[in-house]
Amino acid sequence: MMRLWQGIFIACIALLLGCQPGEQEKGLLRVGLAQMPITLDPRFATDAASVRVQDFVHRGLLKLDDNFNVQADLALSWDHPEPLLWRFYLQKGVFFSDGSSVNAADVVATLEAVLDPALTSPLKASFAAIQSVSAEGDHVVLIRLHKADASLLTRLNLGVLPESIAQAPHQAHYTIGCGAFKLQSWTESALTLHRVDALKESSEGKAGTIRFSGVKDPVTRILKLTRGELDFVQNDLPPHLLGYIKEQKLHIQTRPSTTFSYIGLNMQDETLKDVRVRRALLLALDRNKLKRALFADLPELAESVLTPTHWASSTLPHLPFDRNQAAALLDAAGFPRAVDGTRFTINYRTSTDPTRLRLATAIAAMWQEVGVKVSIESLEWGGFYARIKQGDFQVFSLAWVGITDPDIYRWILHSEMWPPKGANRGRYSSAQMDAWLDAAAAASSQGERKRLYALIQKQMQNDMVYIPLWYDPVIAVSGPRLSGFEAKPDGSLSGLMDVSLLN
Repeated sequence: MMRLWQGIFIACIALLLGCQPGEQEKGLLRVGLAQMPITLDPRFATDAASVRVQDFVHRGLLKLDDNFNVQADLALSWDHPEPLLWRFYLQKGVFFSDGSSVNAADVVATLEAVLDPALTSPLKASFAAIQSVSAEGDHVVLIRLHKADASLLTRLNLGVLPESIAQAPHQAHYTIGCGAFKLQSWTESALTLHRVDALKESSEGKAGTIRFSGVKDPVTRILKLTRGELDFVQNDLPPHLLGYIKEQKLHIQTRPSTTFSYIGLNMQDETLKDVRVRRALLLALDRNKLKRALFADLPELAESVLTPTHWASSTLPHLPFDRNQAAALLDAAGFPRAVDGTRFTINYRTSTDPTRLRLATAIAAMWQEVGVKVSIESLEWGGFYARIKQGDFQVFSLAWVGITDPDIYRWILHSEMWPPKGANRGRYSSAQMDAWLDAAAAASSQGERKRLYALIQKQMQNDMVYIPLWYDPVIAVSGPRLSGFEAKPDGSLSGLMDVSLLN
């Protein structure tokens, strides 16, 4: 397999040797993305590409630092005068890209839009604790809760829209923000942002324009980077390319990430609703072999969503590879092998990304060893993600990107979070789990939250709600024009706003 990919790669190079790199535009930073964003509307962004690109265009009341601590952004300061009341004092002199000033009415309109059932924002459930949002003059926002919400502040990095468009229907390819960049154009193949303060001295030497181009094939992305057609790519790079990258005049950074890769399971499916079947599928996977063979052994094995260094993380038993035990569980669940050795067939949905397809193929081969036949269905990213959000699947593989707050467990496990309200896409339901999640969301101390999240993570593993794979590495590759980028654990691209760029 490795020789085959090397052969394909060499052939691609030969085909492109005669081409000349495109003319560079002054101040233009060119970024290659495996998947283009779905939307620039902060009220609807849930996919990783949309969230990362929106960092350039939008700002929230608050933001999170590299250690996921809350910091001021549009809000200069805030206080908590009552158990269910928060007051935020906005900075003055902040403007949207259309020149209008940012004031309290804009914040109120944005949050009210997310809470409006008619808008059907996928983020509505994240702000369900809010009773009302109001303005005191132009620069003070009051958020009153109807129940305690320990994670509210971490969610207030939601991009603020002008009041004039905050109540409008979803507009995926149009937005106005108060971030460092504004939307210049969005075509089928590229999204271009222009720096709002491009003429200021503080912007000298930085990118005045950033063009995000969709380049699905990783070999093509690296070739474009090598030839000077792109300046930066991050992640979605198969390990077999790393050797070639290192031989070129390119800068590589790798570091552990907070991205949790997993296999999603439909709890309502007739076959998968039995926990013995779900556990058997996990036991049949040699995760160490998968990450060595497919990802150069760069990922770190995961047992739950939060990384081990997170304050709310809990030490869980290692989930082993045990093919014999997997077969025994399938027998006990009433799925003996047929004459042809097959127990049942499941549909595995994935995207058309080559790395994801190779992972699905390898997993299918391991499941075949215990008698589970797999039908792999690969779809273009938009269609695939839409099916997953609707719960239209038996099995799929994806990753949770940029996890910052343990309330992610409520988002993906609570019975009230079945789509479209939340991201419990497998339709898992447990009264005990719901009670723990509700208590953790309202807990006033970090110690109590940690205790409850330990119970939640243990039960999640026992019920095998998801099959955990690993924490993906961050792999950032820069061309010779770019310097000063520092890869972040959550995969954020916001550091590109401050890199130095040679023309």
